[in-house]
Amino acid sequence: MDINRFEKYLSLITDQPLVLSPAERGGILLTRKEHCRCPDCPTYQECAEKADDRIFCTLGAGREGCITDEELGCICSTCAVYHDVGFEKQFFCTRGNEQQQRILSVLEMREKVY
Repeated sequence: MDINRFEKYLSLITDQPLVLSPAERGGILLTRKEHCRCPDCPTYQECAEKADDRIFCTLGAGREGCITDEELGCICSTCAVYHDVGFEKQFFCTRGNEQQQRILSVLEMREKVY
């Protein structure tokens, strides 16, 4: 079975939990924010910009209620973070982060089978 980059990353942090200090976590989030392309996306809303709501690939769907379910386009796959981590899903701002979307996909498949 071929395991993609994201699954290897997830396996690493699941099998050997990575405990980050608040400063380390903050540094990772800051670095990802610097490379974030969310504000250039057609689905991104002005109110999210004012709230500095971004890096949905890491944090999940919009938390400020600014980003609606209306998906006007997605540029997630053009982001450096997307490729560095090995993401495959898109529309993180409306559908949740990579892990959340993969879990939902599995649950949806189970519902169809059972």
